[in-house]
Amino acid sequence: MNDANTYEAFTGECMMNIRIENFPPGVTVDEIRDFLGDSDDIEEILLSDAGNSDDVIAVLKVKAGQAGATGMAEFIDGKFFKERRLSAQAMMHLNE
Repeated sequence: MNDANTYEAFTGECMMNIRIENFPPGVTVDEIRDFLGDSDDIEEILLSDAGNSDDVIAVLKVKAGQAGATGMAEFIDGKFFKERRLSAQAMMHLNE
C-alpha cells in the first residue's frame, strides 16, 4: 500500500492535484489564493516557471476525492485571470 492509500485509509480523505495552466508571468501564490477564494481543501499551491515563462502553471494539492477534484477543476477551467483563459484538470496525487 502506498502512502496516499495509507493517508486515505487513516483520515478518510484523499489527496489530489489540480493543474491550472496559462497564468501570466509574475503571478504569485497569494494572487492565486485570492482568485480561488478561501478553501480549507487547498493544502498547497506550487508554481512552475513563475516569472520566467509566458505560461505559468500552478499545481494545487487538495484534500478531495476524484469527484471533488474534478468538480473543482471544471469550475476553474475556462475562467479568466488577468485577461487570460485558464485551463484546469484534476490529476492523481503522486508521492514525492
